[in-house]
Amino acid sequence: MTNAFHAFEHWMLQYRRVWHGTVFSGFVMPVLFMLGIGLGVGAYIDDTAAIGGVSYAAFIAPGLLASTAMQITVGEMTWPVFGALRWGAQYKAMQASPLRPVDMLNGHLLYGLLRGLISAVVFLIVMAFFGVVSSGWAPLAVVPAMLTAFSLIGFMYAYAVSIDSEMGLSIVQRFVIVPITLFSGVFFPLSQLPQYLQPVAWLSPLWHGAELSRWAVSGTATPWFWPLHAVYLIVLGVAGWWLASRRLAKRLTI
Repeated sequence: MTNAFHAFEHWMLQYRRVWHGTVFSGFVMPVLFMLGIGLGVGAYIDDTAAIGGVSYAAFIAPGLLASTAMQITVGEMTWPVFGALRWGAQYKAMQASPLRPVDMLNGHLLYGLLRGLISAVVFLIVMAFFGVVSSGWAPLAVVPAMLTAFSLIGFMYAYAVSIDSEMGLSIVQRFVIVPITLFSGVFFPLSQLPQYLQPVAWLSPLWHGAELSRWAVSGTATPWFWPLHAVYLIVLGVAGWWLASRRLAKRLTI
């Protein structure tokens, strides 16, 4: 893992030069989400029985925590990864060092997960500020948020190193990430979906992460035994890492 940390250090040094541009997405967006959707939309919701009797802001906040960690982490595996191969040639330069492809992969994934972790912690602080944290276990909500990010990071990385055009990145954002965010129980319970669509939504990693985060933050019972959520996310993450390692090794030999 030592070599992976060298690759991780490379991305951290780059981030030190551009971190100012992430302030809005990492710090301002959580506040806007809670104000605009949690309090704004929530003001029009009178019947909260379907969401466990909590306020709408308290219902969506844990899901948004998992969603934010997922989006920030996955975002670091899109254009930055594609650019490192196609534009900046950082990976080609790393090949001249003792780093192996798996070291490059692990270093970049660690960096992406750290970005997601920071965003999750910040969002949790914002949630506490808005008074939607009602359980002493709330800090543990960061764990399922990061499991959600981990479940998708490898697959996104594998996709980014496999495509030949950046247009593919926009497509996956619009037709994969956005639908996952909208239809995974973040903004409304899955019970509100047509019954035939609910099993499809159960496949979404974000639904599992949102359920676990909601359980930690508010104590709301999850319909699944909680280890099943965690195991599902971990299995997806390991499968994604395996696929990413194969795709990167193949790409670097072309």
